Amino acid sequence: MKVSADLVIPAAGAAELLEIASWDGFRPATFAASEFPVDVVRLEGSFSPPVVLSRARRTESLKALPATLRGRAQEAFERAGRRIAKLALAHGGILDLGEPPAVMGIVNVTPDSFSDGGVYFETARAAERALEMFEEGAAIVDIGGESTRPANYGEAAEIPADEEIRRVVPVIEAVRRKSSRPLSIDTRRAAVARAAIAAGANLVNDVSAFRYDPGMAGAVALARAGAILMHMKGSDPRTMQRDVSYAHPLADIASELAAALSRALEAGVAPEGLAVDPGFGFGKSPEGNLILLRHLEAFRSLGFPVAAGASRKGFVRRFSGVGDRASNQERLPGSLACLAAAARSGAAIARVHDVADSARFLRMLRAIETPAAGAVRPAGAVR
Repeated sequence: MKVSADLVIPAAGAAELLEIASWDGFRPATFAASEFPVDVVRLEGSFSPPVVLSRARRTESLKALPATLRGRAQEAFERAGRRIAKLALAHGGILDLGEPPAVMGIVNVTPDSFSDGGVYFETARAAERALEMFEEGAAIVDIGGESTRPANYGEAAEIPADEEIRRVVPVIEAVRRKSSRPLSIDTRRAAVARAAIAAGANLVNDVSAFRYDPGMAGAVALARAGAILMHMKGSDPRTMQRDVSYAHPLADIASELAAALSRALEAGVAPEGLAVDPGFGFGKSPEGNLILLRHLEAFRSLGFPVAAGASRKGFVRRFSGVGDRASNQERLPGSLACLAAAARSGAAIARVHDVADSARFLRMLRAIETPAAGAVRPAGAVR
């Protein structure tokens, strides 16, 4: 099965439309304010320039397109509008995506992760923190044993698979003795994934999108596990920031994610268990991360749930005005701003460090954005 990388890129106003048009160097038609929002339909490999359609007149505008382009555009709109209610997991588990985004808590069982290395390096403490995260509102907890921090935080040492297994498996086993809630293993290695799933993990979160270890797709398929395929420039976190340039800041990433999804499906991974992550901070410039966050909704065109993990990333600290040595509490406002943007773009999963604050924030955001069942009559209103 080949996954299409044709994109629907929403633009709420003229400034966003001009930004999107600049990436392909085309001049869009002028739209009146009343015609926004519009959607830019970019068909991968097509010699035709992207098509800009006013959402209010989409049906009649699509009819005016040549049949081939019309069919592809309609399929892209269908994928982008798809609402996926759950993600299938190993051991018969399910991750509920009915009220997105589902909060994924982060537990780094490492001595050297960029924001919390060493805090949960001891097994009992890491397991305790994972259980706390479930109480705080996490729908799933992501446990990782290898630092994938960028080189500007000091080059992370590559550890052997045996050491990674030694770090994460006891934590998973300890959590499993007290909870059956969904657990994810953050790893690039098939051997680690197999050991973690055998210990009770349900989902594999692979920052290399199955490119680092050729055995990973088969391991996930055999275990009937869920998987998040993340985009990274190259396959090594130690070198991912050497080149952060892209011909197109969305299409290049979407194309690589579509190829990764196609490979996973060909290996037998169930489509209902797959999600994608554009990879904030993994081979992206600070400004490039903002573009991804601003236009995150475009990745829904791939037809799979979208995960977003901007929590405490370097670009968050930079643009929110705190230093590299800022405390976790000082980093929180910027992380929550990114969480709001991801939620409004339809992200299905949000990977966060601060679970309690993030869960409360999302509850408030949903309350604000959910219309009342009936109109509320203002006090003193005349009938």
